[in-house]
Amino acid sequence: MAKGDTFFIRGQVIATADQQRVESSIDLGSYVNLGINKGTALRVLSVQQQICDSTGLIPIMDGASANGVSKGAFLNTAITTAQVPTSFAAAEMPQLNEDYVMFSSGLTMYSQNTDTDQGIISHDADVAPQDFRNGYLLAVDELYLYACADDAWAESVYVNFVLECSLESISQATAVSLSLSQN
Repeated sequence: MAKGDTFFIRGQVIATADQQRVESSIDLGSYVNLGINKGTALRVLSVQQQICDSTGLIPIMDGASANGVSKGAFLNTAITTAQVPTSFAAAEMPQLNEDYVMFSSGLTMYSQNTDTDQGIISHDADVAPQDFRNGYLLAVDELYLYACADDAWAESVYVNFVLECSLESISQATAVSLSLSQN
């Protein structure tokens, strides 16, 4: 692959509708190399996120509220360069003040029907590599994908990620320093 060429890495995490954080990972070992003299780092230029059910359609909310009464559901997602600490509660998500958080987003859905339906969706990426001038440079062997969905969903929520990436050479000292700062 020529320097500057971009390619795509894909990953998925499936949030069960129980307000518990779930984890998945993407192995970067074939892209990142800390090397003896020279290293190779992965630059993530953008992250795209699809939120759907198991069939690729918009997930459905539970129809548990009275007609005319607004109900809501939430989903939070994150991509990190290290696993969340064991001290995190099962419903706790990594936040942007942590240096290992690369991407973070939230989704809310509202409905005023008693039916199980798709309602009105509002989505916001808190931060993504494309929000930075030159993307996000990585020197770690694995990315961790997280999602947490509350129990107002009628089904599991699938979160699919596509990362546009490129490779670049860096010095061994830079690679080690970058790797240590991202763990």
